[in-house]
Formats: sequence, C-alpha cells, structure tokens
Amino acid sequence: MKTTRMLLSASVLSVAVLATDCFAVSDCVYSGVNFSDGALSCQTGQQFRCSDGTWQSLDIPCTAPPPAPTVVNPALCECTPQEVLACTQSGNACCVSMESGSCVKKCCQGQ
Repeated sequence: MKTTRMLLSASVLSVAVLATDCFAVSDCVYSGVNFSDGALSCQTGQQFRCSDGTWQSLDIPCTAPPPAPTVVNPALCECTPQEVLACTQSGNACCVSMESGSCVKKCCQGQ
C-alpha cells in the first residue's frame, strides 16, 4: 500500500512539473526594461514582438516616440530669496522670463 501511494504521489508530482513547464512564458528585456510575452517594441528602427523570451522582428519600420518636452509652469518661475538678495546687493532686481519652456532668472536693472 505504501509503495502504491509513493508511486501515485511521484506520478502526480511529475505531471504537475510538466504542466508548469508547458505554460511557462518568459519576458523579453530591451534597454533594461522587461516586456511581457506579446509586447511590441521599436528597436533600431524596426518593430519587434516578444515571443516566449525572444524578440522576433516583424520587418515593419517604426520610430520611437520622441521624449516628452519638459515644460515649466510659469506660475512656479520665481526668484528665490537668495537670488533676490544677490541681485539687490548689486543694485539690481531679480527678473524671470520663460524661454523655450524653461524658467530663466537673472539680475536686471531695477525700476
């Protein structure tokens, strides 16, 4: 009886291990980022699909999206107390302006 139980347990365990291996899906990695099975990625101007841990070329040209521009909220573009003090000590005022979406601060003649 013990032998039968041990053989049955071994059979169930081996079927469970085989079933797990049959359904295992691997991720793909590109530029240090994990992509799940079936994901698309633009690499070197070509589209690739992740297929069980391997990148497969789709022979379709693509372009990676450009990085999002950094835009500063103009309301947050203010001189700090230290910048105001530095300009005031030289007889000027701290002036701010927006140039190409960036906050630019400099000392300018006070009014």
